[in-house]
Amino acid sequence: MTRRLSLCSLPILLLVAATPSLYAQQADTGAARIAIINVEAVVAEAREGKALAEFLQQIETETRTALEANAGRVEALRQSAAGRGPDELRSIQHQIEDLQRESQRLANDAERRAAKRQEETLQQINERLRPIVQQLINENGYDLILNASIGGVLHASARVDLTQRVIEMLQAQEQQTESNQEP
Repeated sequence: MTRRLSLCSLPILLLVAATPSLYAQQADTGAARIAIINVEAVVAEAREGKALAEFLQQIETETRTALEANAGRVEALRQSAAGRGPDELRSIQHQIEDLQRESQRLANDAERRAAKRQEETLQQINERLRPIVQQLINENGYDLILNASIGGVLHASARVDLTQRVIEMLQAQEQQTESNQEP
């Protein structure tokens, strides 16, 4: 079970919900101000991120040790099966199946514990980062902040949002197509 800081589902993508009215007050004076933040690097350097990495490593080590022990027991049971009668073979097979189920349960439990801790930790970091990013936006007037680690958008002002313009163009295109189709 290899576990690393997986940030694709990180709620930091919703880090800043700056209101468009804040940017509506700005005059369109030129190029958009764009910045990037490598959120994965920020999380890895935060004290909570470091503690999370240690916890995930500990979970991985404990789980690997338990799974290897179970695998050793299974192998020992298989070797002991040679020359046994049908009743003993059935008993050994049941023991092997029990060990396999236990191994699966151990892996699933470790995965759940790791995911829960990761979610909690990332939420804590998100709460600390939100005001920092907002401060940077306020100080520097950024229109767009990208997450360099996953390529997502952390913040976009109304000034760089082309959604409404694209909708208008699409509707105009649809109207043009409809008017060309009328007899």
